[in-house]
Amino acid sequence: MKISYPHQVELINASKFGIEHVEMTIEKLKAECPDAFHTDSTLVKRRFHHRPASDTPCRGFVADRDS
Repeated sequence: MKISYPHQVELINASKFGIEHVEMTIEKLKAECPDAFHTDSTLVKRRFHHRPASDTPCRGFVADRDS
């Protein structure tokens, strides 16, 4: 599920005011549309193209970031 267009605009607008606003908006959106965000239980089922950050659970990946 993607976030709705109005939520996308809200997130883009937050980016104009810095990372703190982006993070606050993400927390708000997680509360309003939680299905649009991955959780540890959904990430462990995902296979990424690039290796995610070391603390991100995943099923696997295709290539290291350096590839």
